[in-house]
Amino acid sequence: MLKFLPHSILLLIILSIAGMVSAEISYGGYLAGRHALSAKDFDAASTYLSRAIEDDIENPELLNGLISVQVSLGDIGAAKISSDNLDLLDVQTQLSNMVKIATQLRKRDFDNAKKQIENEQGINPLLDKIVTGWAYADQGNFEDAETIFDEIGKGSSLAQFSQMQKASMLAAYGRYESALNTIENLEKNSNRISIDARALKVQLLLKLDNKEEATEYFSKIFGDGVNSDAANLRMQVEAHPNAYSIEESLSLKAGIAYAFYAIADILKDDADPNTALLYVRLAQHLNENSQKAILLAADLLEQMGQYDLAVAEYAKISPSSSYFLSSELGRVGALRDGGKTEAALEVLYYLSREFSDIGIVHNSLGDFLRREERYSEAKIAYDRAVDIYRENNNVSWVVLYARGITHERLQEWDKAESDFRNALTINPDQANVLNYLGYSLIDRGEKLDEAMTMIEKAVRLQPESGYIVDSLAWGLFKLGQYETAIPHMEKAAELMPVDPIVMDHLGDLYWAVGRQLEAKFQWRRALSFDPELKDATRIREKLRIGLDRVLINEGLKPTSELYANDK
Repeated sequence: MLKFLPHSILLLIILSIAGMVSAEISYGGYLAGRHALSAKDFDAASTYLSRAIEDDIENPELLNGLISVQVSLGDIGAAKISSDNLDLLDVQTQLSNMVKIATQLRKRDFDNAKKQIENEQGINPLLDKIVTGWAYADQGNFEDAETIFDEIGKGSSLAQFSQMQKASMLAAYGRYESALNTIENLEKNSNRISIDARALKVQLLLKLDNKEEATEYFSKIFGDGVNSDAANLRMQVEAHPNAYSIEESLSLKAGIAYAFYAIADILKDDADPNTALLYVRLAQHLNENSQKAILLAADLLEQMGQYDLAVAEYAKISPSSSYFLSSELGRVGALRDGGKTEAALEVLYYLSREFSDIGIVHNSLGDFLRREERYSEAKIAYDRAVDIYRENNNVSWVVLYARGITHERLQEWDKAESDFRNALTINPDQANVLNYLGYSLIDRGEKLDEAMTMIEKAVRLQPESGYIVDSLAWGLFKLGQYETAIPHMEKAAELMPVDPIVMDHLGDLYWAVGRQLEAKFQWRRALSFDPELKDATRIREKLRIGLDRVLINEGLKPTSELYANDK
């Protein structure tokens, strides 16, 4: 999850895309907009900024801020009106240019889009070249169009992106052989090409009536095709030659929209999600049938904490779509993060009935229930998931690990240990499983040498994991090797400075070596980090009577006895 700037700063950024914020901004509208943003409510922000503009109709910064909010909401028609109002003030901004060009492209008005770019009212150097290339193609000048796309990728990391655009452009204008050659040249000269490029190749082969080659290529690249993209493509392969989606994916609007979508997809991990959202909203405006754009918009809204908007976006995917299951699982996450736990669970139970033979559905249900500490129900879901995966020879360490945790919480240790060991059979170097099993064995006082070996291996695999380093230190504590344990526990405390369990453990170690004042300080710190009730009760008891008396009252040996034996 991305961190957010303070809301006042975020609002200023939105309002200042074109320049510095005017001192004349309506203060009431500004404060209301700020509050709306603090609540992550684009609808309210749009309302309040509109009201502020009524009081200050010639304020370009407010208008540009309104455009940003309108585009973020996907209301490109309203954003175009706001952009026209900016034109009346003789003000040009990157965002208003984006809206005007996207509106022209939607109407296939490539000539005016190209003229706007030539008049230095473009979007950015990359998209300006792409739009110009499409404009040449629309004029029938494919030689110059191809040259532009080739130049974009020459000697840069954009080669794959530009050639994908070139192939999409050629396909959109019916030049399927040339488009196929472009993808095949890309494949020949690159060790790794995108799934989208390979999917386009399958679609082009189908369009050229090479179904046998398309089927063979699909099987080679996608195998069983368990993800939504592959499932959608399989539908096209099986339905050929009457698959509407092939025509749709090779259309002009799909090709030019993909340019905006691809930039949003690139930006989503490296930029503020609102920036990526602006591009994907324009992609949706250009191609309302792009389900990948819908899913990306929903994901970005979810990142921004705008869960209701994300839920509404996920709901746009039709039940007949191959993306429906992915969208519903995404909707579950948005509902849960938005505090609507029961609604999210209701969707998951529905999916478990409608997609009863899909392992990921039951696995997702198990994960959800486990997080809610409904372990008995989670176990049932995991059992079903494991059965499905085993039927398909596709069981993964992840589901076994999750079910093992559930068994452990239900105090079914034999079953938990079996799941953990089976997970390690699949992936012997999975540090989290090694850590969980090793820590649990130590906590139970069983197979201590093997447990320590597991944890030491986990530390080697993930030396900067505070949880794993804590396990190593705690294992040494359980063995009475207090002095050896302290540096490891202190490192864990550095890695996780606000974790109550780590602070509690560090306090225990300090107590064990006679550093009682430091021990009490760490226990008090642990209490300040909101530990679970049972842990907090035990920490307070240690502060009252000391660790050794607590251990004796629990029927355990005091640290002094273990430490003396270690000496």
